[in-house]
Amino acid sequence: MTETRERKLPFLIMIAIVLFLPFLGKGGILAAAIIAAALVGSPLFVLIGIATLGSLFLWSGFRDPTQFTIVIEGIRSLADSPTLLAIPFFIMSGAVMSRGQISQRLVDFAQALIGWVPGGMAMSGVIACMLFAAISGSSPATVVAIGTMMGPALIAAGYQERFSHGLLTSAGSLGILIPPSIPMIVYPIVNQTAVIEVERLFASGFGPGLVMGSILIGYSFYQGITDKVPTEPFKFKKLMAATRDGFWALMFPILILGGIYGGIFNAVEASAVSVAYAVVVEVWLHRALKLKAIPEIFGETGVFLGSFLVIMVMALALGEFLEKEEIPARMVEWIQGKDLEYWQFLVLLNMILLAVGMMMDILSAMFVFVPLLAPIAASMGVDPMHFGIIFIVNLEIGYLTPPVGLNLFVASALYEKGLGHVIRSVAPFVGLMLIGLGIITWYPQVSIGLGNAIMGGDPNAMVDEDGDGEDDGGDSGGMPTMEEMMQEAMGDDDWDDEDEEEDEEEEAPEDEAAGEEAADAADAEPDTAE
Repeated sequence: MTETRERKLPFLIMIAIVLFLPFLGKGGILAAAIIAAALVGSPLFVLIGIATLGSLFLWSGFRDPTQFTIVIEGIRSLADSPTLLAIPFFIMSGAVMSRGQISQRLVDFAQALIGWVPGGMAMSGVIACMLFAAISGSSPATVVAIGTMMGPALIAAGYQERFSHGLLTSAGSLGILIPPSIPMIVYPIVNQTAVIEVERLFASGFGPGLVMGSILIGYSFYQGITDKVPTEPFKFKKLMAATRDGFWALMFPILILGGIYGGIFNAVEASAVSVAYAVVVEVWLHRALKLKAIPEIFGETGVFLGSFLVIMVMALALGEFLEKEEIPARMVEWIQGKDLEYWQFLVLLNMILLAVGMMMDILSAMFVFVPLLAPIAASMGVDPMHFGIIFIVNLEIGYLTPPVGLNLFVASALYEKGLGHVIRSVAPFVGLMLIGLGIITWYPQVSIGLGNAIMGGDPNAMVDEDGDGEDDGGDSGGMPTMEEMMQEAMGDDDWDDEDEEEDEEEEAPEDEAAGEEAADAADAEPDTAE
């Protein structure tokens, strides 16, 4: 009886809040509607839809259904984005690999490569997570795929249970930072303040991914020495066997990333290649899946993608509403009025994003907060690439923080442990990742410098060397000029021909004038002679 009352009490409190909020005005009405929908178990796209349509109805005065064309504009905006095609393909390839043997073979390779070092098995778990993350692009998938095998293995080898669970849960979050990454594909779509190449953003993720991975590897080394975990001697034959068995798994990131940066295909084409490669490897080479299982996997992906696209449409419409109401512009003015130093703004930005990461999943947070914060960051001189990496790293940490830490719930179900146990296990790793966040934030060369070096161009472009909030060189990477848009619309060749014709027309009067002057001079010569 007492337990029943304890369960009912929070629900009754929420009902009371919902009934009270409408008395606070329009904002209270909207908040009450969202909370009420959450209480009855509505999915995320319904909550964002209520927020969007409610905002348009309450503040913009939309009453006629024909006025809600802003939502249709959101759909059209998505349809015009070719980058969007990469998302379902990478999700499909990750789902195929999670069902197959690629993760197991990556673990075996990492263990054979570095298992002989103190803390080597824990370090191999981190490396396996980084390799699988570079293939799947999904943090929860990485936690499940690697954690299933490495969790019991680490405990059996002598590592503390809390350390083992915390390490693998934290290392799994690297999936959204190491390319190819789905959030890195979404970011250029929702950031309308600059033209951002997905491929360049992928390249910018390598440096931060290595920073975070190195910190976790270093802590694993320390823990291996502290716990006096026994190690196995290095065996060259074992490494060769693991390399042979894991050859096709290891070739996956080389094929995808090498193809992108070698100019063979772009990010969208690479996503399609990743699906074909995953199916061929798991069905015919590893023989881990039956061909008849592939349609089922694709069907599950399609269901997820349907809700995902609804979220994107509603979030983009919400962004249009915020822009129409000039909310980002007002926030820019407010921030500028505070006269913050460059470093003060970066600290404030990280605090805001860490709080957002605690309450929202990364994709929803990107749809809602990138349109709000990107103009402010641009006004403070933060490079759009650097801002994107900072955003993703913060939300990566959000995967490990309650109340909406997705990886926490995944790990809790995977290891059959209470949520409190998982939260305590990841706490020291969150502290370590905050150190990595500080490095990535304060030294933009780690991200955009390496990205520009890989993609070509000035490695120092758009890097704020002196911390004054101003670009120290290079192109700002802003919106295309009218000339560039005309070139894209008409084709470079047609545009060049038109330019040549205009130049000829401009030069023609000058030539005619010169000819007339010469004729007048010739007529004047006889008179002079006379």
